[in-house]
Amino acid sequence: MNREFKREVDRQRRREEAPERRPEVEPLQPTRRQRTGTRQFLKEVRGELKRVAWPSRKEIASYSVVVIVSVSLITAFIFAIDFAFGQLILRIFG
Repeated sequence: MNREFKREVDRQRRREEAPERRPEVEPLQPTRRQRTGTRQFLKEVRGELKRVAWPSRKEIASYSVVVIVSVSLITAFIFAIDFAFGQLILRIFG
């Protein structure tokens, strides 16, 4: 028996021994929330956008260069693998 199974057996035994101790739990009724209006939503969005730490132009430029270089290298790598496998298949079956 593993630990989890022993724990479950203990829980069941305790439930059978003292069922009156368990309080009855009523199912929760979902509460309907009021929808906010369009103006309130836009005010909240504007407030959140004011708190955002926006990157500087220098950071954006450096991040863009990193992304472009990374995508170019990965594209070249996948092209090389595809080309090599294509040539291999042509030599085997061609």
